[in-house]
Amino acid sequence: MSTKPIESNVVRNAARGVWLSVLDSLAPELEKAISKPGRHVGCPVHGGKDGFKLFRNADIYGGGICNTCGPYADGFSLLMWLRSWSFPEALSAVADVLGLSCDSYQKPILDRQPAMIAPSRSASDDEKIKRSLRTLWRESKSLHHPDAEPVRLYLESRGLDGWLSDWPTLRFHPRLQYRDEDNRIIGYFPAMLALVEKGDQAITIHRTFLTRDGRKAPVDSPKKMMSIPSDRSIMGAAVRLGRPGRVLNVTEGIETALAVIEATGMVTWPLISSTFMQGFEIPAGVEKLIIWADLDQPNKKTGLRPGSEAASKLAERANAQGVEPVIREPKGPLPVDAKSIDWLDIYNQDGPNAFAFRSVI
Repeated sequence: MSTKPIESNVVRNAARGVWLSVLDSLAPELEKAISKPGRHVGCPVHGGKDGFKLFRNADIYGGGICNTCGPYADGFSLLMWLRSWSFPEALSAVADVLGLSCDSYQKPILDRQPAMIAPSRSASDDEKIKRSLRTLWRESKSLHHPDAEPVRLYLESRGLDGWLSDWPTLRFHPRLQYRDEDNRIIGYFPAMLALVEKGDQAITIHRTFLTRDGRKAPVDSPKKMMSIPSDRSIMGAAVRLGRPGRVLNVTEGIETALAVIEATGMVTWPLISSTFMQGFEIPAGVEKLIIWADLDQPNKKTGLRPGSEAASKLAERANAQGVEPVIREPKGPLPVDAKSIDWLDIYNQDGPNAFAFRSVI
């Protein structure tokens, strides 16, 4: 690996659009995933048949998701997971593959081109994605609409109040198309929609596919994110449930955020996953950030608990910005047969009193 220092944004910009080739050079075990981004293959760490996939926009960002360990937003985090590298080690490796040094840029040096690499997304593709996002949101309805009963039943089945506040970022769609990994239409289902935002921009829409009686739809992935235009990034984004004042609460999942809101009455934003949590952009004016972490089983390779690690990294980020962080994590032990427990589980087990603690405000 190169020992010369190099700016991370230089490497990141150079890798944009050629991440599949970079990953093919540094992680040949991803060959099958590289040949079909967006489709599940065996996990390079855990094995099996369908435990991993690269995101459809992996050539742009390099990200993927492991069903056991969770999502990795970009190629750096993916390589850090696969190789147990630090960020500087991953940065240096990618820079070497691209032929970069601290003061020069040469044509990317790639040992070989992987088969069937998908072309980078075009401007017309981006416009199609944005049009789909706008259309879907226009077709949606308030969660208080009479037709939104499937969402209310779903929330009640999770131990939550079905008649929650009518936030403009949570909506209902009566008949949403579901496609499988081969882009085949499997069916049409009611769905809960959540708008993912960052700054003054809508980034994408998170979808929870349901049945009419409020259960998760009988599909491979009942919770799915829509595609993200290439000129937007989900890292740092959130589903904004209310306007924060001096204090803001954050969680990973949407249902967990709703549990925190019911138990505490405080503004709480879900950040979708542990990967996105650690890069959350704390809004101006927030002086205290309360992080309601998930308690996960340790990663078999690294020994780290993803939820705890993400909460710690976000706390470090908060400290660096002069924001006081408070981490709340469910008390163990974690059941052997459970991948994780979150604060929705605690809410259902112990009620709102379990959320009380001193010096929140």
